[in-house]
Amino acid sequence: MSSQSTEEKEKAPQPQLPENWDRCHAYNEKKRRYCRQMPAPNQIYCGNHLHLIQEGDCDRNKRPCDDAESSDVKRNNKKRKDRGARIPCPIDPSHLIFESALAKHVLVCPAAKEREETCSREYYQEGTNTGGQGDLGDDGNNNMMDAGGEETTDLERAKQLAMAVLKVFCFVFPSTVARSNIQNNDEAHSDELSDDVLKHVTEEDIYNALPEVDLSSAEEGIAKDIAKHRVKAGGPRHLHQLQSILGHVRKNGMIPTADDDDSEQSVIEMGAGRGMLGLVTASAIGAAQTQNAASSKVKLYLVERSGTRGKAETKIRTATGDASQDNDSLRLDRVEVSRIKCDLAHVHMSTALPFLTKKSEKSRSIVVAKHLCGAGTDLALKSLRDVVQSGAVDGCVMATCCHGLCTWKDYVGRDCFLELFRGVGGVSTFAGSDFDQLRRWTSASVLEDSDHTRSAAVDDGDEHNIGVKSQNIYLVVKELGLACGGRGLGRACQRLIDYGRTEYIREHLFHSKGASPGKQDCITTDVSLCHYCSSDITPQNALIIAKRG
Repeated sequence: MSSQSTEEKEKAPQPQLPENWDRCHAYNEKKRRYCRQMPAPNQIYCGNHLHLIQEGDCDRNKRPCDDAESSDVKRNNKKRKDRGARIPCPIDPSHLIFESALAKHVLVCPAAKEREETCSREYYQEGTNTGGQGDLGDDGNNNMMDAGGEETTDLERAKQLAMAVLKVFCFVFPSTVARSNIQNNDEAHSDELSDDVLKHVTEEDIYNALPEVDLSSAEEGIAKDIAKHRVKAGGPRHLHQLQSILGHVRKNGMIPTADDDDSEQSVIEMGAGRGMLGLVTASAIGAAQTQNAASSKVKLYLVERSGTRGKAETKIRTATGDASQDNDSLRLDRVEVSRIKCDLAHVHMSTALPFLTKKSEKSRSIVVAKHLCGAGTDLALKSLRDVVQSGAVDGCVMATCCHGLCTWKDYVGRDCFLELFRGVGGVSTFAGSDFDQLRRWTSASVLEDSDHTRSAAVDDGDEHNIGVKSQNIYLVVKELGLACGGRGLGRACQRLIDYGRTEYIREHLFHSKGASPGKQDCITTDVSLCHYCSSDITPQNALIIAKRG
């Protein structure tokens, strides 16, 4: 019955224009209403729908031109035909240009000028942070082999990868296996878990493998100060996340105490956007300073490739302070902000922030990021390789996001993945196409298991599709009879991607004194993963915490 009603809606005739309608005459069949934008001068269509004139709007789906307007329409139509079709700008596809004006437009395009200005900056080095870390793995033509060397089908390969994910996940997070769901307790404690045991691992087991440490209640005071300064930090869920992340920064000793009053404090936010996390963190450090240390402002550096409205620096630069604010949780007046406008793929951090190349006893710096999408986290971590190894950075706190946008070529945990999947996972070969399969499965972690239509869209043709053939995760789960469902398997893929990043931090960023990066004796005193809030606040709730020992 519902499908019939849907078909009837699709076949519904186009309604007449509303009386005295002065807006665009283009009809949106999906929304079943006319466009509400103002029309272009002497036109019946807005700028977004002027192409309907070129295509001829006198067919059954388009409203014919009124007689009174026909002469203007025809005259402008001829003028537009002479100028050619409208095409996306090759420099910035977010806007359209006339094909005939292409050569002229690229010389004056604001995006071109902005790009030229960015490339001329001293810290811009093309692709300096791309390439990830580690071996690229096996050739894509050889990854369709099972352990015995026999060729497998796409579905069989996907099933092998799914079981390998669970094996590796239970190895990395030993607390995953629910003892109450396993009849053979001896097998549960053995080094190698059977497929039958792995199939009984539930979504709850996978989620609880990471501790949920929500510290938002310890930072409730910042909500009042954000409202006081009229900072647009987002809705209550965004504020909850900011509070919890700040709580983890404070808990891990990255906010100075009275003993550190003479130190120079700096905060670097990667993929900053409007810079709200950086604002909150730097202002909290400013509030922790005593009056004697307040003369030296906390330096806040926001690294972001694109411009945005409502930037944090607007509030910081106009903030004023007095003695009445001494008990506030945030002191915006004690923060000095700078924005580094550059893509994380191209920013050379030691050039952009030269003070990070030398360790000073009076200098303390931390790196923060909130929902740094996909490969952005990998680019940010690799950009820190020089400045962290110098000892100038004391810690980093990064909330990861959008694992479906990660790429194998930029992933920094490749060595970790190859070792785990070839060893513990029992997969004889592992290539970039296998990683693409897993990163697409991560999207299922935010979907309901009953929503097969949307899940199929995620696997077979989502908006970020890069041409990789992928097996539907729900089909794989059904074939294997996995108790964790698609959401559980997708979340396991997410956490393994994050785990590979923590291993990169251990081996290549924060390493013990006297040790060489990449060696076995490079042990970080504290690198951890946790859920910084509940999945009801955000399903992307994983936090990477690393601090120098």
